[in-house]
Amino acid sequence: MGVKVSGETTLLVNGIIAGAALFLIAVILVVVLIRAKKQGSEAFKGREKSFWVREVAIFVAAILIPVLCIFIHFELIPTLFLCGCGVIASWIGMQELFSTRGS
Repeated sequence: MGVKVSGETTLLVNGIIAGAALFLIAVILVVVLIRAKKQGSEAFKGREKSFWVREVAIFVAAILIPVLCIFIHFELIPTLFLCGCGVIASWIGMQELFSTRGS
């Protein structure tokens, strides 16, 4: 016998999860800016156009996934996974941006 959760409670919890994911993504983006300021523009020279297109696509998609979870109402577990994927994508994008191999 499972616990019955009302629709409004699910919407509230999904909104909190998506908000927390957006907050974490914002923190990661601030860290990107701080690291970019520390390392200077020399760290980013020599990158191909396709690299920058991929990086922008990663960060835009990472932001859009939690935003879509706000407007498209999923159950709790899919919302957790989707918002978690957005946070992980932004983290991996940051790691790829500052990796020294492949430069």
